[in-house]
Amino acid sequence: MIGFSGILTAARTLSYYNRLQEVTANNLANANTAGFKADRLTAHRVADLDHPVPVEATDLSQGALRMTGRTLDLALEGPGFLVVETPRGERLTRGGSLRLDGASRLVDGDGLAVLGQQGPIVLTGTDIQIRPDGTVLSDGAPVDQLRVVAPKEGVSLLKEAAGRFLPSDPEGLMDVESTRVRQAQLEEANLNSLTGMVSLVEIQRAYAANVTALRAMDGVLGSVTTDVARV
Repeated sequence: MIGFSGILTAARTLSYYNRLQEVTANNLANANTAGFKADRLTAHRVADLDHPVPVEATDLSQGALRMTGRTLDLALEGPGFLVVETPRGERLTRGGSLRLDGASRLVDGDGLAVLGQQGPIVLTGTDIQIRPDGTVLSDGAPVDQLRVVAPKEGVSLLKEAAGRFLPSDPEGLMDVESTRVRQAQLEEANLNSLTGMVSLVEIQRAYAANVTALRAMDGVLGSVTTDVARV
């Protein structure tokens, strides 16, 4: 009975390390993605279980801001998200590497319209300025104000591709006035690449150690089963 219990525990541990490696590798792959929010995987003890349960969550902490000098690069200093319009509805993002499309709309890297208080922002001038409060000016004239929102208490965010988030309740968003919009800057991913690479090595070693332990227990159990059968 003890052998089966040990093998089951080792198998669950291998499953945990396998998922931890996937999460860590994905974080590292997005280390240079502006506004990327890293995922974290931790083991939690549940009262009715004899083994820890992996819990995955997204770290929404602020990443470092980096000067780029590019007019349409934006970073948010403080909590909240920009809002973009997708074919499946509005989504939230911290990625601020923006551009103008063929219709002079302000869009993100995937061509999705960045929304202001009045909808998609159209800029036809040559001198574009964005104030810290999100007001967008074209040739000195105010055009709109960027929507900067955050989920209300109890509203969760589902992480999607390209660093976008879907709120569990589309109506559960509130405007954030304290956050500053920084023009010609980008927010870096909130993770340390060097620490991530070290973690990958540690995960691989832990995985290998558990595989060795699993094989040893399987061998012992096999021997015991064979001996019992002979008796």
